[in-house]
Amino acid sequence: MVQSASSSLDARGLAEHSWHDPDLHHVDPADVPAGQLALRQANMATMRTLAGDPYLHDPKLLRRLGRVHPPALLLWGESDRIVTPAYGAEYAAAFADGRLEVVPKAGHLPQIEQPDATFALVDAHLRRTSTPSPR
Repeated sequence: MVQSASSSLDARGLAEHSWHDPDLHHVDPADVPAGQLALRQANMATMRTLAGDPYLHDPKLLRRLGRVHPPALLLWGESDRIVTPAYGAEYAAAFADGRLEVVPKAGHLPQIEQPDATFALVDAHLRRTSTPSPR
């Protein structure tokens, strides 16, 4: 299973692993206002509670995904080094009907780095998988 790279990286290293263009997105924690820093820390605490601490994953999830039958779309940034696209491919294959789409020039948060490409993939998935309503 994946081990969170974020637990052993400083802010610059985390940016290098998270973003396709780390220079554009890296934020030095020393430059973050105290209120925003507190909010970020609270968000991370919530993530750890929801996703599991310390590695932010549920070790039983992969084997349970086959029970999910609706079409599942997994979007992954091609430059994600926190959780690589190869890992996403394993998860997509575990779904009963899973599909992996890799977003070019994006890291761990493709919806931020490449919102148009990300939302185009979501729209295409919805068109492909929606059933027409009966008249």
